[in-house]
Amino acid sequence: MKSKSTENKDSSKGLDYNLILQRNTRQKNTKFFNTITTLYYCAMLSLFLHSSSYHCRSFSTLVMPTRQQYVQKRLLLTRQHQWDPYASASLSWQRVSSCHLMSTATTDTNTDNNSDNMKNDNSTRQQKEKQLKKATRLSLAPMMEYTDRHFRHVVRMISSNTLLYTEMVAANTLSYERANNIAKQKEQGGDGDDYDMSYLRRYLAQGMTDPLEGPSVLQLGGSDPTQMDLACRAVMDLTKNSYCDYTALNLNCGCPSPKVAGKGCFGAALMDDPILVKNVVEAMYEGSDQTMPITVKCRIGTDSGYTFTRNEYDAIDEQEEYSKLCNFIETVASSGIVTDFQIHARIAVLGKSFSPADNRKVPPLKYDFVRKLVNEYPEFTFSLNGGIGTLEDAKRELDDCPGLAGIMIGRAWTSDPWSFAMTDEIIYGEDESSSTLMKPRNRLELLQEYGKHADSEEETYDPLKIRRFITKAVCGFFFWEAHP
Repeated sequence: MKSKSTENKDSSKGLDYNLILQRNTRQKNTKFFNTITTLYYCAMLSLFLHSSSYHCRSFSTLVMPTRQQYVQKRLLLTRQHQWDPYASASLSWQRVSSCHLMSTATTDTNTDNNSDNMKNDNSTRQQKEKQLKKATRLSLAPMMEYTDRHFRHVVRMISSNTLLYTEMVAANTLSYERANNIAKQKEQGGDGDDYDMSYLRRYLAQGMTDPLEGPSVLQLGGSDPTQMDLACRAVMDLTKNSYCDYTALNLNCGCPSPKVAGKGCFGAALMDDPILVKNVVEAMYEGSDQTMPITVKCRIGTDSGYTFTRNEYDAIDEQEEYSKLCNFIETVASSGIVTDFQIHARIAVLGKSFSPADNRKVPPLKYDFVRKLVNEYPEFTFSLNGGIGTLEDAKRELDDCPGLAGIMIGRAWTSDPWSFAMTDEIIYGEDESSSTLMKPRNRLELLQEYGKHADSEEETYDPLKIRRFITKAVCGFFFWEAHP
């Protein structure tokens, strides 16, 4: 008969299940990240999962190279074709909320005077437009199940200037939750103004620890102008209660996912109906009380009207394809609301069973379309997205096309975020002495600072539910390390 001491212990593996159970039932007020121990194991696990032969090595040797040393080494390996920036694109990240507080919005102090209200609204929008223009030079692309508030906090610790995009948030979710909670409050005798926003915070709230999120854009997905209006009103409700303060709102016209562009009839499918897009952005503008810049992320077109194959696509008249893109830009911008476009320089293949990964790789890139837009529409601002994976690539594209407002990078950020440690110096021309953010000198310091964000999150939310999201945000820091 087994004794009590060995009853719950697997002798072959040496696992004490009682101890594991105790750890998994910690109270919410227990700080999971009061040291960097867990992040250390996260780093070790990342190395183990991506190495055929794992050997122990000193943690200090993993995290201590300076930002400059790391970027130089990373650039050398990239040039030697020893590193694939998309190697970790298949990592399965679960969806989590989007978020953060920028604390720059002005408050209207004279609600009785309509002209003063309009002046304050214009002032707020102008401030946000100025901030947006400054930060656009490099953007973190919106990516479902990747760019949650934890990863955006990581990026902000690395760069004080990079423009951050949230995951796409479905407008119908926001509008439904807002209406539902307003109705519940009215049933309880309230006026509906102070409704429960806890569920909406899952999607919209931003982190509360320094460095604050700063320049950031909330991406919304939808095709119903009424629902988009209500979704933007939900955003403004949370803004007034200091749960979020985004620099701009962005309409997703580029996602080719079958769930979005197929069943959802939005995302890249909207490119085939530019008049609807114009109506949607007008609704977003009104729903945000005309205080938020509205931007559009799109592709250069879709495969509407033909069956995509490489031969079929090569046979298409490029001038006709470019004319359709120009028509989209002109129609969407005709109301004077949208002047800022982020363009993925590929078409979206919607007529075949292409996965989002296929749509990122199979259709050829046509950077020349975006460069032509820059030259022919100087009154608008354009950012280039697609196929750019390093600071060197981004700097080259910006130098080659001086009128280009910015570069948008996605997968490379998530697979190796520390390779962008010199972003502010290389892209924004900022030296360390003039930086507004005290940036970590190495990954050890970054993990220590990230622990403060993790502690704050665990105090606000259920630790057992949120820990996996917190740790996922830092797995990429050690992905490409060479192993002995």
